[in-house]
Parts: sequence; structure tokens; C-alpha cells
Amino acid sequence: MAAVVNVYTTGVTVQPNLSRHEMLAWINGSLRTEYKKIEELSTGAAYCQFMDMLFPGAISLKKVKFRTKLEHEYINNFKIMQNSFNKLAVDKVRHLVPTLMSKTS
Repeated sequence: MAAVVNVYTTGVTVQPNLSRHEMLAWINGSLRTEYKKIEELSTGAAYCQFMDMLFPGAISLKKVKFRTKLEHEYINNFKIMQNSFNKLAVDKVRHLVPTLMSKTS
């Protein structure tokens, strides 16, 4: 299992802020998904996929609910991700609480 190194942020930004469309294009390209709106990321499934990509074996994607619209399943996805942080001995995670974005469907 790979070790996790704490990364500290600074006030210096290397790249300009990405637009919603650029961010979605990067996520869809990286995960081979077809998200249409940023709000679809609120389920936590994409974050779980990134964790699996970065640290294979740290998360069980079988337990992740990918096609859900239920808040308790979103929360379960974030709990799965939190467990993977614990497994990797990540001591501090900022802003992990899922912010359920307004549904503008």
C-alpha cells in the first residue's frame, strides 16, 4: 500500500482557476465518465474513484453507490472514502463533509 504524504497549500497558485466546464472535462477524461454538471459530483462516487486510482486497494468500489439520488447513499459514499483515509493513515482532511449542491435539474 502506498504511503500518503501530507501536502501543504500556499497562497501561490500555479495555474488560473478552472471553469466548471474545464473541471468537468478533466474529471471526465481522467475517470472516463460522462458527468454533465458539477452537482453530480455531490454523490461522492467520483472522489471514491479518484482514491481508487491514486491508491489501488484503499477503497472498495463495489460498495460505492454510483447511480443514486438519495442523500443517505451520498453520505455512505463519503463514509467509504473516510474509511480509506483512515486505512492510509491520513491524519487531517479538510472540507470532506459532503455539501449537497442545490439541485438545478
